[in-house]
Amino acid sequence: MEQVPENPTRLPVSPPPGLDALVADALGRVPVQWWRPHTGLSPAERLVVRFADGSSAFVKAAVDPETEAELRVEHEILRGDADFLPRTLAWVEAGRGPLLITEDLSGAHWPADHSPVTWRPGQFDLLFETLERVADTPPPASLPAADSGFVPLWPVVARDADRFLALGLCSEAWFRSAIDALIHAEAAVPLAGESLVHGDVRSDNLCFTGTRMVLVDWGGAMRGHRHHDLAAALTTLPLEGGPEPFDVFPEGGSWAAYHAGRSAFRAYRSLGGGDGRRAAPEWLRKVFYRMTVIGLDWAARSLGLPPSDGPHWSTIR
Repeated sequence: MEQVPENPTRLPVSPPPGLDALVADALGRVPVQWWRPHTGLSPAERLVVRFADGSSAFVKAAVDPETEAELRVEHEILRGDADFLPRTLAWVEAGRGPLLITEDLSGAHWPADHSPVTWRPGQFDLLFETLERVADTPPPASLPAADSGFVPLWPVVARDADRFLALGLCSEAWFRSAIDALIHAEAAVPLAGESLVHGDVRSDNLCFTGTRMVLVDWGGAMRGHRHHDLAAALTTLPLEGGPEPFDVFPEGGSWAAYHAGRSAFRAYRSLGGGDGRRAAPEWLRKVFYRMTVIGLDWAARSLGLPPSDGPHWSTIR
């Protein structure tokens, strides 16, 4: 376990009742301080604990049946010994729900733990290299298939064309000329496969320590195509100073259409509607708009369509 220095910016919290004793019994160390990490969106209880001997660990606890199921999937994945996985220190079956205790990565560089999100030189290349190794890893047979329940969304967007076009992310003329190709390409996306898929690769789920990139939050892991995680990551990297998707994956036209369709669908639905849906926060709506534009540009270039004529993502504020 990492030896960590005192950090005055960490605000101590009280752990749930009984957690002190469970962790102490599991690791044979006395907890003296707890705090919550800045990054991560999992609804599970997530805490970092410092022990009397100066070492520390990360503790993730289920809070309901859904997070328990995700935590069990994560534990199964973390039984592997790949260096892109957090090292497991203990698994505790407790009456209140299981606990997963792993190495504390607080001292690593988390790009999303900065404002704006900050990647260091060489880290994008390490991300791509690591995702290749993830894809080379045989997945547990128990994982769900990535293509299970796949629903194409460009046909839905086509039916809601007026709502989508009202966002101003492309012209009506371009949309009408491109929609058939987008529908066809999305329908052909190769989701199926036998590679390990993380399923949620983005900057708040990864960190860098030395020459190692670590992926966290494996509760949504799947069996799928080896390009699944790469394609997903590429849709957000330009927003954080990274490369354009086409420059990394020019042959990824079906993946571009797949992700652009999902972003476009979320973009206009994020405004809310008469069915009682509440509008998403403005910052989140802008993220969907930018990701849609990134996806449309990638799809147009990879599928040989006319260039998308909407705004550049960087001008959407």
